[in-house]
Amino acid sequence: MYKKRRLSDLPFFETVQEILSHYSRPSTCPAICCKMTDINLDEKDLEILGRASKYKADQIKYCNYDGEYQYKIPPPCPFLETDKCSVYDWRPTMCRMFPFNVCNKPDLLLLFPCDMGTCIFEDYIEYSDKVLRKPPPSETIESFKQSHDSFLMKLSEGLPIPMLAFKIDSLLPFKEYLRLRLE
Repeated sequence: MYKKRRLSDLPFFETVQEILSHYSRPSTCPAICCKMTDINLDEKDLEILGRASKYKADQIKYCNYDGEYQYKIPPPCPFLETDKCSVYDWRPTMCRMFPFNVCNKPDLLLLFPCDMGTCIFEDYIEYSDKVLRKPPPSETIESFKQSHDSFLMKLSEGLPIPMLAFKIDSLLPFKEYLRLRLE
């Protein structure tokens, strides 16, 4: 999954979880990503899903990626029922991080341009403007907007989806901003 380490054991996982605790799944979410993309798992994810539903866990595939054995759920996710996750409390680590995703660079995370990712990015723009007094470059904002506008079409056609890269260190103060904003 991530160099044989569990994502949930990596330092950024707790930061991402705290950021995501300030958001809920938008009502506009059609769960299309669960219908169109693989979900990578580690052995712990597999064990938890097996306890949640042994029948559906049988649909998980065992794969060899560059000499490293992993598990994946091929699309559409068998745990998706009427556009909602039937194992939400037991969902895999990758799903717990969504709309964030790991990057091949260890100091970066990617943000999907779905509706929830857009809500997070809009709050990040507000944070950058109010706290840092330096909003993201207008080209970055426009690029993310264009990526959001074409997200569903690109996903359904299997085209690459441009995502926004965040330095993990920049998410720590953003997490605090979200926490303080609600106090």
